[in-house]
Amino acid sequence: MKQRQCSGQTKSGERCKSWAMPDSAWCVSHDPDRVVELAEWRKRGGEGRSNRARARRAVGDAVLSPVEVQGLLSTVLQGVIGGTIEPGVGTASANIARALNEISKTTEVIERIESIERRLGSKAS
Repeated sequence: MKQRQCSGQTKSGERCKSWAMPDSAWCVSHDPDRVVELAEWRKRGGEGRSNRARARRAVGDAVLSPVEVQGLLSTVLQGVIGGTIEPGVGTASANIARALNEISKTTEVIERIESIERRLGSKAS
């Protein structure tokens, strides 16, 4: 069976150069029966390339220690200074690190208070 060229047109108005699928006049991208499927594929493809997805892959699921955060911030700073990282990324990184530091401090204070309350509670009994 001889393959046929897709009957679809590109955005520029030229004929699509892809091969048509078997038993169809269209390639996967131009098949009118796959419009919903194509939209879902494009959505998932875009999600995989989003900033959030890239950051998740770069950092992973592990909780970072203060030393690791400091190391990442140093790398970002060097990248901003060297021109390989956008200044906005550096600003966002610094803001996130600042928030992580505040959360860490708050968590430490809460743990201390709970520890004191436990000790006082055991003495009051």
